[in-house]
Amino acid sequence: MKAVVALGSNLGECKDNLHTAINHLNLILDNLKISPFTETKPVGGPEQNDFLNAVVVGQCKLSAVDLLRKLLSIEDQMGRVRDVKWGPRVIDLDLIVYGEQIINSDFLKLPHPLAKSREFVLSPWHAIDPEGEIPGAGKIKSLLASLNSQR
Repeated sequence: MKAVVALGSNLGECKDNLHTAINHLNLILDNLKISPFTETKPVGGPEQNDFLNAVVVGQCKLSAVDLLRKLLSIEDQMGRVRDVKWGPRVIDLDLIVYGEQIINSDFLKLPHPLAKSREFVLSPWHAIDPEGEIPGAGKIKSLLASLNSQR
């Protein structure tokens, strides 16, 4: 199943953090495509450093819930601390889309509810998967164009 995962880091050596996370993801996802890294301003949360973001797209055989558990485990292994909502972090791994699945549980929401309004997700995703789509929201190129027109 096609998995889209957004990565972000704004603590420590951000580039190294993204590379480490990608190495972990390469063990879970096949045919991994990696977007260019992009520096972005933080959205929400306390005052903090800019983020380095990327998106990866790959194929996965796990269930969506098991994939999310793996992502959370990678974050934990890398030292992610969850003490402030939308606060600074060593690594953030968000499951954005998993095939055409639509899930709305306490543990997992698919597609990611904020992805369609986040340029730091859409822009790098578009760079590696220009025909990508968020189920129920539309093609990422249209969502990105809509965000750009609101500026």
